[in-house]
Amino acid sequence: MVSDVVEIPCVEGPLDSRDAWVRLDDDGVPPAYLDQSWMWVEYGSELLDADVDGVYALEPIAGAGPPWRYLWIPNSRPRRTT
Repeated sequence: MVSDVVEIPCVEGPLDSRDAWVRLDDDGVPPAYLDQSWMWVEYGSELLDADVDGVYALEPIAGAGPPWRYLWIPNSRPRRTT
């Protein structure tokens, strides 16, 4: 069975205001997270100057339009202040 591909908007982060094209699983659900590996495969050199230290997390949304969006969640590593 070939999975359907859907277009899901990205909010904030390096792909803000762009759409991610992802495959749905057998239950019709997109991946829960898009990580750095996915971003590099899909966007490669377009992200050379972007901060990709984080993930896009799938978030359901209500109302008209697509039923999901990907929201950027940066890694929250403590910064050294030495």
